[in-house]
Amino acid sequence: MENIKNKNLRTEILKTITWFDLFSHPLTIFEIFKYINYSCKLNDVIVELENFSDKIKNKNGLYYLSGREDIIEERFKRFNYFKKKIKRAKKFSKLISKIPSVSGVAISNIIGDHNLRESSDIDFFIITKSGKIWLTRFFCTFLAKILHLRPNHKTKKDKICLSFYISSDNLNLEKYLLNDKDLYFIYWLVGLEPIYDKKNIFSKFYQENSWLKKYLPNFSQSFQLSITPFEFKTISPGFIEKILKKIQLNIMPRELKNQAGKSSGVVLEDNIIKLFLEDKRLFFIDKYEENFRKNN
Repeated sequence: MENIKNKNLRTEILKTITWFDLFSHPLTIFEIFKYINYSCKLNDVIVELENFSDKIKNKNGLYYLSGREDIIEERFKRFNYFKKKIKRAKKFSKLISKIPSVSGVAISNIIGDHNLRESSDIDFFIITKSGKIWLTRFFCTFLAKILHLRPNHKTKKDKICLSFYISSDNLNLEKYLLNDKDLYFIYWLVGLEPIYDKKNIFSKFYQENSWLKKYLPNFSQSFQLSITPFEFKTISPGFIEKILKKIQLNIMPRELKNQAGKSSGVVLEDNIIKLFLEDKRLFFIDKYEENFRKNN
């Protein structure tokens, strides 16, 4: 009889590769180990991958579903796109890091390691000081606007999308999971690429989000940050925060304000601002389950 432990590990490996196939992203052995919902050793993954000759293929050290060899070249292309985009992101991050209330900046919406399309914009995830989230958004948006870096109806390629802010008193994001099947949000969190980190805010962030271990027991986060923290000595009274919040809400597109409190994609609070008019997480849950049934 087949060892139950090995069978469960094999199932989780297939689930993981199937999930990332939705984003045309083949995985290395270490990435599979990092992303599976199964506590094991790296060598266990290596051994079990030998039992997938019919469903999972391997080329150039990358593992993918049978019949999907074309995504290997796509991964290499996207890695090169990522290298170009991160240079642009770091320039803008260096600028907004001068805003005293900015505590951390990461590139987000990266499902898989360094996985960005050529035509995509660059999504920022920004951590602010407590009580300064609307002030921070005002200045970040203002700078992106005057530098013509905001996405528009003509193009979003290489533009800076400033759609997700949280404050330092709201680092634990578990409550924003749709449900236990919300793999998109889980991989979104572990895929953050920090490019500015003041006083180790991202270490604190992942400590607060230690619940991720329930889903990715082998995951650990390390950072390579190249931007030196810098801060002006200034005062931002609470009343300025209230005024800037009111101004931004007044000029915010009506469709966004109407979805606040109704859609999981739009959250307008004093410790989190999330501006995604279309939340695709339910779509990805359904698509993933459909694909897994086909390949299981």
